[in-house]
Amino acid sequence: MKVTLGKILKPQGIKGEVKVLPLSNPDFFKKISLVTINNKEASIESASVRDGFVYIKFDCINDRNTAESYRDAEICAEKDALPDLENGQFYYDDLIGCQVYYPNGELIGEIIDIQNYGNADIFEIHKGFSNILCPYIDGVFTEIDTKKKRIVVDEKRYREVTEYDEN
Repeated sequence: MKVTLGKILKPQGIKGEVKVLPLSNPDFFKKISLVTINNKEASIESASVRDGFVYIKFDCINDRNTAESYRDAEICAEKDALPDLENGQFYYDDLIGCQVYYPNGELIGEIIDIQNYGNADIFEIHKGFSNILCPYIDGVFTEIDTKKKRIVVDEKRYREVTEYDEN
């Protein structure tokens, strides 16, 4: 099973390096060597993390023009080739489809997407005819079981970050 690790944003310099928005742990790019870009295998020759972005040199990209042709491409890897995660870390695809509950067992909804704009992952939870955006921050999620596809939230903290007073 493939996991999306990042998205190529733009060329970086003239020797084929690219700037990547990581959709996973940025350090993964330093620990793996073989990925796919647009369903083509590519080897990572070097990777560095700076200011929240990853700068990568691939074996198949050797100049700025070629790098430009990969703009907006997704970088994927086989899940079993990735390093083990630390306790409390999860792959996005493991969280998609999880049911989210209050501690009393009441269903809130299902995670349908995860976004990240820099500070925290944002879980998009589908509930009825609407979607709720909830940041993955301390104190909100008290139990995550990806095997059972079940997540429990602290009700008070969850309501603090998802309910808005428009007055």
